[in-house]
Amino acid sequence: MKHTDVRTVDNSRAKHIWDVADYCRRTGVPKIEEQRLIKVLGRYATCHELQMNIVRVQTRIR
Repeated sequence: MKHTDVRTVDNSRAKHIWDVADYCRRTGVPKIEEQRLIKVLGRYATCHELQMNIVRVQTRIR
């Protein structure tokens, strides 16, 4: 095994991976939408994938 100095590792490419159910609970996504996201993305996904795949109900402003 090769020793790697932690200070020299490039963290800019690291991505936070969310549990889809946890993300939906925190952001107030309905249960039906959560189930659809789990089917599409699986149990874990990046924040960007989740945001791009959530279908939001558009409000009508009069």
